Amino acid sequence: MTFPSSLTYPAAALASLFALGASPLLAQSVSMTVEASAIPAFVAEDRGFFGDLDVEVSKVGYDQVQALLVAGDTDIAWMSPIETVQFVTEGSDFRYFSTAGAQNMYNGIVVRADEAEQYPDVLSLKGKTLGMPGFGTGTWASFRAFTRAFYDIEDPTEYFDVVTASSGALLAMVEQGRVDAALLFSGSSAAARALPEFKTVFSFTEAMEAATGQPLVINGAVATGTWLDENPQTAATIVSGLDEATAWIVANPQAFASGGEYEQLAQDAGWLAGPETVDSVLGLIEQGRWYLTSEDYTQDWIDAILALLEDGAFVEELPAQDAAFLAPGALTVAE
Repeated sequence: MTFPSSLTYPAAALASLFALGASPLLAQSVSMTVEASAIPAFVAEDRGFFGDLDVEVSKVGYDQVQALLVAGDTDIAWMSPIETVQFVTEGSDFRYFSTAGAQNMYNGIVVRADEAEQYPDVLSLKGKTLGMPGFGTGTWASFRAFTRAFYDIEDPTEYFDVVTASSGALLAMVEQGRVDAALLFSGSSAAARALPEFKTVFSFTEAMEAATGQPLVINGAVATGTWLDENPQTAATIVSGLDEATAWIVANPQAFASGGEYEQLAQDAGWLAGPETVDSVLGLIEQGRWYLTSEDYTQDWIDAILALLEDGAFVEELPAQDAAFLAPGALTVAE
């Protein structure tokens, strides 16, 4: 079987920034700690897309990823750009440095299909019961910023009648009429898209693109500013490997179906929760919409993220851009 080369996807960015060559930095060991949805990292490690660089990819729970980076127990962590900004405002030396392999934030709100005309959008749910997966989740934090920035909702807990439950239970609660709508994690959101009983009335990345032309992601590669200053070529090699893995995933979606080569990765990420979820996720992967590449990491994208956080009053005072984001195009690998 022939796999796509990183020099052809996306060609322009990778040819100019990530042409791999001999470098003493390629021999060093790098630890990367991610959560289950960071499948490009596992594929890159397994298929050798990091080249001669020794990268150890470890999986932990989402809430543990940040703690390990804070403690200095990992070189690279998988975090959202929104949470990265929050940690920087709290004094952490973190830099979000690429969208290569980052997952599009299809987390969103669903209603019953037979009530879709009654609830066509977020604002139509004022005073209605909204189920969501917890106040401490990144999904809720993002929603709070988003509703302030784009819908002028000062406090969503007052605008909606909010109840909490596990993301897996929320779809059933919507179907049974126990809540009017539900804010879901990405796996449940993907399932709802393929089920005729539900209608998606809001998704973060689609709403963000409609408002700004830029996508919103769940996660992405983050390291300390000190580590990036000392290891720019190593970081560039990581980005190149994640891009190559993302290209391979797009070209081979069936590897993540039941019985596929990476069935266990898909299972761990929640893609195999049911046939509808499988069809929805694999369809988005095949269209190149589930994961982003390094080409999406642009100044316009960073500007859109910072504008969202400023307008959404996510933190009291935003940090300078270069305190939270590595400048686009800053990473190259020596010939």
